[in-house]
Amino acid sequence: MEQLRKQSAAELERAEFHERFARSFTDARFDGLRDAVAALEELAWRQHCEQRRPPPTH
Repeated sequence: MEQLRKQSAAELERAEFHERFARSFTDARFDGLRDAVAALEELAWRQHCEQRRPPPTH
């Protein structure tokens, strides 16, 4: 519990994102694709973060 208090909100949010994303790939058939799944997760996380930013002002 102490470790959770030291983590920032963004770290906790990222951990939650990982947990939810990874649930879709628990089947052993994905074992040979772990690097590809990790790359896809990173891309999905970046997309998630970009959608949360305020739009640029002109």
